[in-house]
Amino acid sequence: MTTWDYRVIKKPSTPDQDATFQIHEVYYHDDGRIDCWNHVPVEPLGVSEPGLRNDVQSFLSAFRLPILEERFVNGRALLVEEKPKKTSSSIEEDYINKTARASGYINQILGNHILLKQEPHLREAYEKVDQALNELREIVVSNRKTDKKSSAVLAR
Repeated sequence: MTTWDYRVIKKPSTPDQDATFQIHEVYYHDDGRIDCWNHVPVEPLGVSEPGLRNDVQSFLSAFRLPILEERFVNGRALLVEEKPKKTSSSIEEDYINKTARASGYINQILGNHILLKQEPHLREAYEKVDQALNELREIVVSNRKTDKKSSAVLAR
């Protein structure tokens, strides 16, 4: 059975144009290898405003996966995962700040809603979401501490 998802594809630069990034549908073999992809990028489309919003949300999922770079080998186009770059401390700090901000927004919008007082199962679900955001933040904070310790040991 073939599976697919949206992926960001980096197309190579040319002498008169910088590299471009676009979202495409990518199809996979059962073993996870890339089978094929649409060579024309996808565009958001909906028969209603909520349908369009759902389509855009689906496209955003492509940014959670590694970028695929289009390369030509022996005249044939291939997609290769781009090597991840070393994460800088400013990127980590930004992520920590955004998780804190997201937690605050969710608390303002949902955390104090009267329905949570009336429905214990909703309150429990909200607590899980809040805890998950805290765990995201703590993972990054913990990784930063580990990286700093490793750097200090290597510097000796």
